[in-house]
Amino acid sequence: MWTANSFWLMPAFMLKKIVLGNFAKGPVDPKMADAIDFMVDRLESLNQSELASRLTLNCQNSYVEPHKIKEVAVTIIDVFDQSALSLEAKEEMYKLYPNARRAHLKTGGNFPYLCRSAEVNLYIQPACKAGAVAGGPGVSATEIQGWKSDGKATLKQA
Repeated sequence: MWTANSFWLMPAFMLKKIVLGNFAKGPVDPKMADAIDFMVDRLESLNQSELASRLTLNCQNSYVEPHKIKEVAVTIIDVFDQSALSLEAKEEMYKLYPNARRAHLKTGGNFPYLCRSAEVNLYIQPACKAGAVAGGPGVSATEIQGWKSDGKATLKQA
């Protein structure tokens, strides 16, 4: 098994192979296939140093202490189909963030925000609006004006 400290020593092709090994294999629906293709294209654009950095951050044994963000609205997006995140990791995340809203999607694989964007937006949009209305750490009122009726956003920079 690879450790977070060893990624810097590996050539780019090995790092890409590690990432690609977690992508769905076999037949998937067309939207999921498009999301995987997009992510493979993005993966190809990363050099060794960028990829090693991202894998190192992803694989380090650390987390945000829940008591430090208890005032922040957290939404956990989860899928019921296969993803790279193990069931044990999901259960641990639920324990660490017991007050988090849970957005359960029937399908979506590793990239539900790409292949199920309309469904993900249904969960995110109310949280953004609530934060803006309450003056909290959500999206500002000027940014909310960018919301379209189809649930997709074109957010303005404040």
